[in-house]
Amino acid sequence: MKRLIALMLVMMICAMPAGCGAKGDELENKNIDVKNEETRIVAGSVAVAEMLLALDIPMVGRPSTQYGINDKIKDLPEIGLPMNPDLEVVKSLRGDVFITSGALKELIGSKFEQNGVHPMYADLSSYDAVKETIEKIGKDFGKEENAKKIIEDFEKKEKEILKDVDGNKKLKVMILFGAPGHFMVATEKSFVGSLIDKLGAENITTKVKSKYKGPYLPFSLEVALKENPDVIFRMYHGYIEEAKKQVQEEFRINPQWGNFKAIKENKVYDLDPEYFGVTGDMGATESLEKMKDYLYKK
Repeated sequence: MKRLIALMLVMMICAMPAGCGAKGDELENKNIDVKNEETRIVAGSVAVAEMLLALDIPMVGRPSTQYGINDKIKDLPEIGLPMNPDLEVVKSLRGDVFITSGALKELIGSKFEQNGVHPMYADLSSYDAVKETIEKIGKDFGKEENAKKIIEDFEKKEKEILKDVDGNKKLKVMILFGAPGHFMVATEKSFVGSLIDKLGAENITTKVKSKYKGPYLPFSLEVALKENPDVIFRMYHGYIEEAKKQVQEEFRINPQWGNFKAIKENKVYDLDPEYFGVTGDMGATESLEKMKDYLYKK
């Protein structure tokens, strides 16, 4: 059952749009003044909660999570998991605005708006989208100076990370996502794919013709073997340890995996979901640095 639920989560995520930006002008039209600190903000995802915290935007509720969350907001009332926030709890908190990841828009639907809580969706779909969203939310909420300082810090770290990356060394990379029998491959439109692109490596999905244009494509072992990547990354979501065991077993029992260059050269890595999730977050520069270590380790 856990495997089925995990697979359903993966399939829903893969079918979701990359995200969309928060719209401050829409809030003005609804007479919601987000620059007024009495406006009650509820964060729907951990990434959004920690972004609001960094921008010094007060919240009255935060999501539940199986992972850690900043001590400064851990005691806020919990409103449920990001994929299934509890509307009744949000209403009890008298929330005016509910902000969550754009990747969850289809799951959230219209239930908040129909109950007088205005939803805003933050685009965290790529490394650069994270920076752009910090700037946009900072502007909408009157925290421009805070946003400017955060982005300056991002770009300083980014410059340091990229300074010795050889853009001519085009490593071929494949990013597997999902469960055995139902693998997807992450494209350059995914968060992890955007890190690969920024570090000058080549995602094999750029060579694959597909009718799908989103952050994830259906996986074909035959096509992947034809491209024969130098490095294979495996990313997980949901029940992490169980998914890892299943994927490792798939690699062990299917002899075709032994034909991959990455397997022969022992360059297959399981990505830590703390740094390599479906969307980016305030730790995006750490994710970039860790990905560089994987790609260019001696």
